[in-house]
Amino acid sequence: MMDTKRLNRAKDWIILFVTPIFLFYLSHSMLVDVFDNVDFQKQILNVIFMYMVTAIVVLPIGKVSFGLRIVTSVIWFISILNAYIFEFRNSYIIPWDVYSVGTALNVADEFSFIPNKRMIVVTLLFVVLFIAEGFCKLDLAGTIRKIVYRVLLAAVVLFGSVIFTLLLHTRSAVVEFDIYNIQYDVAGLIAKNGLYVGFLYELKYLKIEKPDGYSKSDARKKFEDIKVDSVSSNIMPDIVVVMDEAFSDPQVNGVLDTNEDYMPFLHSLQDNAENTQTGYLNMSVIGGNTPNSEFEFLTGSSMAFLPPSSVAFQQFIHKDTDSLASYLGSLGYKTLAMHPFYSSGWNRTTVYPLLGFDEMYFLDGYFENMQMEHVRRHISDDAFMKQIVKEVDKRASDGPVFSFNVTMQNHASYGNIEETLPWMVSVNGISEINKQSIRINNYINLIKLTDNALKNMIEHYKNSDRPTIVVFYGDHQPERKVFDILWNQNGKKASSLTEEEIFDTYKVPFVIWANYDIEELGGLDISANYLGNLVLKAAGIPLTKYRTFTDDYSKKYPVISAIRTKDAEGNSYSTDDYLDNLNEYACMQYYEMVDDKDDYE
Repeated sequence: MMDTKRLNRAKDWIILFVTPIFLFYLSHSMLVDVFDNVDFQKQILNVIFMYMVTAIVVLPIGKVSFGLRIVTSVIWFISILNAYIFEFRNSYIIPWDVYSVGTALNVADEFSFIPNKRMIVVTLLFVVLFIAEGFCKLDLAGTIRKIVYRVLLAAVVLFGSVIFTLLLHTRSAVVEFDIYNIQYDVAGLIAKNGLYVGFLYELKYLKIEKPDGYSKSDARKKFEDIKVDSVSSNIMPDIVVVMDEAFSDPQVNGVLDTNEDYMPFLHSLQDNAENTQTGYLNMSVIGGNTPNSEFEFLTGSSMAFLPPSSVAFQQFIHKDTDSLASYLGSLGYKTLAMHPFYSSGWNRTTVYPLLGFDEMYFLDGYFENMQMEHVRRHISDDAFMKQIVKEVDKRASDGPVFSFNVTMQNHASYGNIEETLPWMVSVNGISEINKQSIRINNYINLIKLTDNALKNMIEHYKNSDRPTIVVFYGDHQPERKVFDILWNQNGKKASSLTEEEIFDTYKVPFVIWANYDIEELGGLDISANYLGNLVLKAAGIPLTKYRTFTDDYSKKYPVISAIRTKDAEGNSYSTDDYLDNLNEYACMQYYEMVDDKDDYE
């Protein structure tokens, strides 16, 4: 009888002991093969954290099987959610994704949630573990009778997990445990460090840290010493900006053999068109996180100096913030922001007024009440751009207008066969209709539609008596798997690109066009934080003190994104490795974002 009791007790403790181990390996295996990606010492770190999580939950509950099942259910949910997020955006859950839940729910019906083989197999293993946990009869209430003691023990473990996390953030831990910390590679941070160590390491970047050597008084004096140029034009044109969802030119990644040009109008503008400035922007995001592209253009600041993978709109704009909207508003412009999708996305309803927009309109409450052409499930770029023209014209009698607009037509995903577009353009040499061919052909046909919409907008303003500048650019390239066929045609794979090739996957075209005389420029290679300066100079509007500083800085470094830095000689660097050389900009941006109240009033 005694032997049976001992065996049962041993069985209970074995289940308690092995469950956290299984939880790590199962949850990580939902994403990638753990043994191929995470070295042994980082596997141990992940397992230690799983023990902490298990203890924090099980101790207060007392009944071990019930506590284990709660932990297992939560870990399974996190794992399957991570697997879908990777499927949709080639990334994993990061700490500030909690702010993006509303946005994620908005676009959830755009994607297919049919589980893949890995998800099904690992889920079945989770079920086996869940059933096995039911055989654990251990009740900690019999060992530690008073719940207050168990709660205190759980609190001690929780405190230990905080210390554990802080230690992971130290430079010595990064070196000792070889923690992968290439910040633009969020997928790699999770896949190579393990699901939990990768997530805990990212907690380090939840706030803006002061740059090395930062001094508020020194930064203020530097601002005071900046000389601002006077007005170079009395025209005060309307400025119409279209930041187009996922618009890019695949040819920056390699040759794409198609039956006809997928963006003939934009390519014609790049061919020394009159009163036009063109080039490529090096963006800080790919496949998502659109508001970071808005942030860089509107504020003139760079994501390079904000926590990696953060979302500026959700984390850092909580007060009135200098932007193109607030500056132009101070000069007498009417400022208007529009986006034909739900207002709950990316905290825009809070951020746009803080950036100085007088009016803002979204799908809910505005565009949904209009009869507008749709492409797939979204308002088409052509219909949206025509509405932009109407809204600007409506306000024309009150003075110049600054209209900033974010489109939706080209949003992922592109591989839903039930949403396949009529293919006006197609990639040559494709004999099989599969996920890859559907993705790329759908994508380039969406780009073709956008190109035609831009042509229609510019044709309208060519015939307008009102001086107008049209600014057009893509917010980011689509996720790399959209171009699987392109990589194959160029003898590459998305998973084995060189660093320089990865940098190029962040490039998108931009156009500044005017219906009156402006300086023609072509072949520009800059980052999005400098685009607003170009627009103001084209319009003959003096730069603010901060923008005067960044404009001067662009002469040394024409590209500073979160991903890539390029100097005036054309040398290219990983920004993460080059930040020490950009400290002057980092300090001025910190002052502008945190300590400065208003540099142009």
